[in-house]
Amino acid sequence: MLVRFLMLALVVSVAAAFAMPDIPQQRALSSALLATAVLAAAVFASSSAIAGLVRRSGLVLVLILAVPAIYMAFQLAPVPIHGLGNPIWETASAALNAPLAERLTVDIRATVQAVLHYNAAVALALVTAVVALDRQRAWQLLSILVSIATTVSAYLLLRQAIGSDGFSRGDTPVLVVTGAVPAVLGLVLSAAMMVRAFEDRRRVKQRSFRVATTLWFALLAMLLCLSATLASGDGIGTATAALLGVGIVLAAFAIQNWFSGVWGIASVLATAAVLLLAAFTLMPMRPNADLTVALSEHPSGATERMLQDAGHAGSGAGTYAALLPIHRDIAAPLSRERPTAAAAIAIEMGRPFLYSVLIVAVLGAGALLRCSLRRRHDYVYAAIGAGAAASLVVLALVEDGILEFGASLLAAALFGLAVAQSQRDMGAATEQPHSTRPVSGLDSPGRACARIRSYGIGNASMRIGLGCIAVALIAQTVWLLTQPSYPGRLPVEALAANDASRQAPPRVLPPNSLRGDGDLRSGRPGHAPQPTANGAAASRPELGFQAAAPTVLAQALRSSPLRGDLWLMLAALSREQRSLEYDVAALLKLSYYTAPNDLTLLPQRLTAALGEASVVSDPELRELVQRDVKIAFARQPALRPALIAAYQSASAEGKALVDNLISESDSATLQGTRKEVPIPWPKTDLLLPNRTSDRGTAR
Repeated sequence: MLVRFLMLALVVSVAAAFAMPDIPQQRALSSALLATAVLAAAVFASSSAIAGLVRRSGLVLVLILAVPAIYMAFQLAPVPIHGLGNPIWETASAALNAPLAERLTVDIRATVQAVLHYNAAVALALVTAVVALDRQRAWQLLSILVSIATTVSAYLLLRQAIGSDGFSRGDTPVLVVTGAVPAVLGLVLSAAMMVRAFEDRRRVKQRSFRVATTLWFALLAMLLCLSATLASGDGIGTATAALLGVGIVLAAFAIQNWFSGVWGIASVLATAAVLLLAAFTLMPMRPNADLTVALSEHPSGATERMLQDAGHAGSGAGTYAALLPIHRDIAAPLSRERPTAAAAIAIEMGRPFLYSVLIVAVLGAGALLRCSLRRRHDYVYAAIGAGAAASLVVLALVEDGILEFGASLLAAALFGLAVAQSQRDMGAATEQPHSTRPVSGLDSPGRACARIRSYGIGNASMRIGLGCIAVALIAQTVWLLTQPSYPGRLPVEALAANDASRQAPPRVLPPNSLRGDGDLRSGRPGHAPQPTANGAAASRPELGFQAAAPTVLAQALRSSPLRGDLWLMLAALSREQRSLEYDVAALLKLSYYTAPNDLTLLPQRLTAALGEASVVSDPELRELVQRDVKIAFARQPALRPALIAAYQSASAEGKALVDNLISESDSATLQGTRKEVPIPWPKTDLLLPNRTSDRGTAR
């Protein structure tokens, strides 16, 4: 009964991670299921199962799993020495007139979500390991993982065939997946299933319906996963990663059956190394590019600038999306910038952490391959882990799919299966209370008592550790359900829909329209709407602001100080309400610094800045406003109506500033801006950029 429940929790968690949108409710569901499963394993699992888990999770493996969580907690902790934290906290503290502790991370909320993501992956790996200690259950888990990976691969193929928008529910895809990680892992899993079925058929030496069905299912899964791998955007890179993973599984099969011995193993590994080097020579590599993005085929201009500014300690797990608006090009949509997982880890956690992860992954692949070669039967499970580890190292340099929630859970389940079957279970022989051998040497009573006592301490420690993980998962489930969601950027048309709405007095928002994180939303959670014109915005009900909105926005900025849209909204509200609590000029500066090239913020930012008399007296802010005016006037003609609207509502000092800038190049346009005739905004193709969620990375 316990095993069935653990398998059900595993399947539902992985399926929900792929099938549901990446929202707090989805992660809360996975956390609740995994918390219940881990707690049930800690309380009701048999002593033999716990002992088997203890033998497979040595001190080194425990430290490897604990170090990332400890490092992310260190990034969240306040830095006791002034100047060692990120400078954004000191700047935000001065702008908000509130004491803020310096931290290594630049976004507390994003890093907390990355911690929750990692905790869920570790918990799923432990649950899988408990279930997979039994050989029969391990085979069932392998079939389940192959089925999940094949389903996702089939979805990717359908999405490629009929278009990304034709296979979705409204604005949300049916399955949340963008990378090729599920397809590559599915290819490795299906190859292992085929090898295992082939060996079963040879051992039985007669035709069996079950074996034949397994072979055909594995072949179909391999074809679908291979097609999805080749159809991905990074065709050569993902194909090389898949070739490496499948090659390790086939190498283990060849060594076990035909090339046993030292020289046979050496010949197979040498052949695999030559083929791998030949495959790497076919991969396109960007010249003079950072190693973490050299193999990527996606635009990475902003990512390379972020890598140049990244420190050795990182900017905080999951903060890539928070840093992207600062470094991206003018009018470049956020969706076009797709980093590799290696680049995201180097930015968020630092290069030393990235190199450590890559080294651990390579060493882990070698250790699992060694475990596979030391087993005569059931060696395919450890070979799966070795192949998957090697494939993920290559994929980390090609794309960022491993940072997605569903892909990371699938990989965690795969490694839990590999570790559980990495060695033969000796629990039955070890736990025999009586021995038929003579009592001498290692079988003396003193040694036996010491061994039994050590196993008892290890079992108790493992149960306590599982209980602590369950408590952590319960706590993060409560946090996800109680904290307001943080899906994306503000709909800027709510700030300045048209000239009439800007002149209208503030109105009270409907209940729950202004969330605690400062996002204005109506309806279901998701990405912010994409404005195309003032007419589209005016068709919606006019939005106002609550009197407590500045306090709510300030609270959100205390945890996420890189939100340029929130700084702009707080400045606009403070100016509208004539609040003396905040300096509007300081808030506008931070909006410029945290989102300098976001053209969707330019209309309202010009309106707020030109309406302030302090703009002219502040040389730094005046230079920033002049930059926006030049962009709207010369480089982005579609934004000229926004400049005209901002000019009409500007103060005398703001109008003089615009006059001086425009009169130098176009006097006719200057006369047009002085007309008091409202000009509707034209339709434009500028899309409202949305923040992406944890990889935390983010990942």
